[in-house]
Amino acid sequence: MPMPFNLNSVLDIIRGRPGAGAERNAHAGMIDQQGMPGKPPVDEGEVIALVNNEFSRRQKERLPFENQWKININFLEGNQYIDVNPVSQALEEITKVYEWQEREVFNLMAPNIETRLSRLSRMRPILKVRPGSNDPEDTRATKVSNHLLSNTYYDKKMQAKQADANAWMESCGTVLKKHTWNPELGRRIGADPNIVDMQGNPLPQDMREGDLEVIICPPQEIYPDSCYHQEVEQCRSIIHAKAFHKDEVERIWGKEVQPEQVAVMQMQRAMVGTGGLGYNAMTHNYTTVTMTDYVLVKEFWEMPTKDHPEGRLIIVANGVLLYYSDHLPYLIGEDAVPALPFTKQVCIQRPGCFWGKSVAERMVPLQRRYNAVRNRKAEFLNRVSIGQWTVEQGTVDIDYMEENAGSPGAIIEHIRGSNPPRPVQQGSLPHEFETEVPLILQELSIVSGVSELSRQSNAPTGVKSGVAMQLALDQDDTRLATTSANIGVALVEDGKIWLRLYKQFAKGPRIARNVGKNNVVEVHDWTAADIKSDDVIIEPYSAMAESPAQRRQMVFDLIESGILSEGAFSKEMRAKVLEMIDMGNWEAANEADDVHISKAERENLAMKTGQMTIPAQYDDHMLHIHYHNLLRLSVEFEQIVAANPIIEEMFNDHDQIHLLYLQELAMQQAAAMQPLQQPPQTA
Repeated sequence: MPMPFNLNSVLDIIRGRPGAGAERNAHAGMIDQQGMPGKPPVDEGEVIALVNNEFSRRQKERLPFENQWKININFLEGNQYIDVNPVSQALEEITKVYEWQEREVFNLMAPNIETRLSRLSRMRPILKVRPGSNDPEDTRATKVSNHLLSNTYYDKKMQAKQADANAWMESCGTVLKKHTWNPELGRRIGADPNIVDMQGNPLPQDMREGDLEVIICPPQEIYPDSCYHQEVEQCRSIIHAKAFHKDEVERIWGKEVQPEQVAVMQMQRAMVGTGGLGYNAMTHNYTTVTMTDYVLVKEFWEMPTKDHPEGRLIIVANGVLLYYSDHLPYLIGEDAVPALPFTKQVCIQRPGCFWGKSVAERMVPLQRRYNAVRNRKAEFLNRVSIGQWTVEQGTVDIDYMEENAGSPGAIIEHIRGSNPPRPVQQGSLPHEFETEVPLILQELSIVSGVSELSRQSNAPTGVKSGVAMQLALDQDDTRLATTSANIGVALVEDGKIWLRLYKQFAKGPRIARNVGKNNVVEVHDWTAADIKSDDVIIEPYSAMAESPAQRRQMVFDLIESGILSEGAFSKEMRAKVLEMIDMGNWEAANEADDVHISKAERENLAMKTGQMTIPAQYDDHMLHIHYHNLLRLSVEFEQIVAANPIIEEMFNDHDQIHLLYLQELAMQQAAAMQPLQQPPQTA
């Protein structure tokens, strides 16, 4: 029978990053048979050996991919004279063949990748939830979910985190996001009585309502059970390994762990191996360094198996079992089943492989070729400018020649009767140098998917018309379409997990605030029961956001088509069309309706809680009555009225006041029209 566990205690220690947890008792997170802190009912040595053995096996299997990531990052940083030693499987510097050899780096990879990241950063994905039915209750629940997704995206600073994820994706081909629930986030709701000092006295710690947390995980931290399980859902287990300071481990997990030699990847300055004739260029190496006072914390997330039907979560560090649970804490799979809290984002999908391929990986051989051509050209120019001399053996002082042969006014002595020294005729630069460089640049543009127009803000050669330039921009978008689509797929999976985490852990009523059209603040109260659907989609418009010039042209096209003309379409249809193309805020004619709808929904919220609201004379009474009745037709309203019948009378009285205002308005209009309807007086 599975071991019972205290879910809140589990969540308190699962953070995935330093500093996320608060001080706990000595064995926080270790749950005994009664659900209280204690030692796990397992063989600690066996569990630790399992995690360590699996970690070592997965390290070896992932090594070829990891070496490629190191090469990619080193090339982007300008350290481009390295390669993998086929024997040691470690990165080594490619040494100079000759002392005079040019080793300049002409880094074209970095600006191409930066341009790709710039274009990808223009993505403004809007996550939406499709309702399960046309029932008004489902429609309202869907609206709550939409606001919840929007709030999460902005409150969790997902735009900045997505930029970080894109940078890892472009350099390594793959990045993962880890989605957890952090009880220490959210609004403060009081003090936690379970947090006590050594004498049992309560500590002044805040108790908060909890909120989800999104953590960007570089691929170097992730170890799937097989590199050839393409998706996270196909993996039976994943190890998340990260270096923590030993004091941080004791603070979060309440265990003292001895420090170990932890190898991590860091950027370091290097002054060796690059540069031109007579000088060295400063570059950065992405290399392995050893950290002291740190330990490698390994989180072993295992999906349900025959022996462990609810999955497992094991956390170990340097031979110490920090945490063990015979349950996966997050029910984020389809139909609320346990699942791994990771989503994967790839640059280019590699069929049958967990790790995606990056554009940087494809650019490495072209960058090597470009460096070689440019350096051989520089060496030729060195020989032409500095010169080479031919002399008869024993006729001149060679040391003097090396120091002074190129100096203006130098006098060179030679033995009488011998031929004087003479410079070697170098000839002209071979034509192949001039043709090879443009060819490599063209291939780099093809591989990276970035044209001259995007990279240099200059029109390609021979392109003069605006239509041709627009076609060039469209081609760039097409080349980035696969990557942007992969980002969209990952964001959809993120949204599903967010909603499932809120549905599992959000306790009690909460409030979601959202700034809608025309800066109108919309406030919705919601509970976990309001999250009825997790069918997340990205709003159907181009994921690659348009430039200002493109949006201006779109407005001109709309004006020319007549869609903005009064009478061509109804106001509601016109607003709907503009909303579908992400231009709803430009519809000024709908501004008053938005404000009235927002006020009607605030009145609904107040009256549901028993607070009577009085309509104002300037309200759009028909619109208010319509939105009040939409709520009254829902199953939710029937349940509210069943619990408190006075709510029904409150809505009736409120709508009756609206009707009285409408009747008064109709009488005023009739009185104004009456003089115009009187027959003229006859003489």
